[in-house]
Amino acid sequence: MKQRLQGLIAGILICTMITGGAAFAKSRVETIEVTYDDIKVYKDNVLCELKDANGNTIEPFIYNGTTYVPVRGAANLADMEVTWDGAEKSIYLWDEQVSDGTYLMDVCPPYETKYYEAYTMKTKGFSMAGEEYTNGFTIRPEWPGEGGGYAIFNLNSKYSAVEFTVGHVDGSSMYETTVYCFLDGELIKKFEVDPEALPKTISLPVTYGLQLKIVVQHSDEDEWDYDTCVGFGNITVR
Repeated sequence: MKQRLQGLIAGILICTMITGGAAFAKSRVETIEVTYDDIKVYKDNVLCELKDANGNTIEPFIYNGTTYVPVRGAANLADMEVTWDGAEKSIYLWDEQVSDGTYLMDVCPPYETKYYEAYTMKTKGFSMAGEEYTNGFTIRPEWPGEGGGYAIFNLNSKYSAVEFTVGHVDGSSMYETTVYCFLDGELIKKFEVDPEALPKTISLPVTYGLQLKIVVQHSDEDEWDYDTCVGFGNITVR
C-alpha cells in the first residue's frame, strides 16, 4: 500500500511526534494499539526514508483508521525545518532555518525606532570600552518620564534567540541607564548599563515570538543627560 506525501499533508494526518510520544488536545497519558504495516512514503514518486532528529529511521502507523506520520520526518520531506519546544508543548515549522551567526540587522532591521542609529559593516562602527562594534545600533534615552528611546523588530516567529553585546558608548554622558526587552508586549529581560563597567553579552530567549521591543531609559530621573547613549553590538539571531 503506497501512502504518497504531497506537500506537507495530503490525505495523511500528521501526528505531532518528534521523540515518539503523541500529543493530544490536553495533557494526559493513554495506552493505545497501533498498526505498523510497512507503510511507505513517497515524494514525487520517489520512495523516502523518514528520520528523527538523531538520524534513526521512523515508521508511520495506523490508529483508528487514520495514518499518522511523525512530524519531523514529514517536515523534512517538505523541505521545512522543525523545532520542538518541550516547555511550551509546541511545534514550530518554517520554510528555512537561520544559520548561527546571522546578524539581526541583515535579516530583520527595526520597523519603528526613536533616538536610534544603525551600524553595519558598511558604516563606521561605534566604540564601547575602547573596542569598536558594528552590526548593531545605538539608542539614546528619551527625556525622563516619556518612555525612552527604542527599537521595534518584527521577528515574524523565525528566531529562538537574539544575542548581543551591550554597553555604554564611549564619549557619551556618564549616566546609568536601564534596558527593557519586551516580547509580544511582555517584559522578558531588564538590566542596568553602568557607564563605568565593561560591555556584557546578553541572550534573549525570544521563543519564536512576533515582536521584539528594546527600550532604553535613564535609571535615575534626577540624574540624566540627553547625550547618554547605549550601544548594542554584534547582534545575532538563531
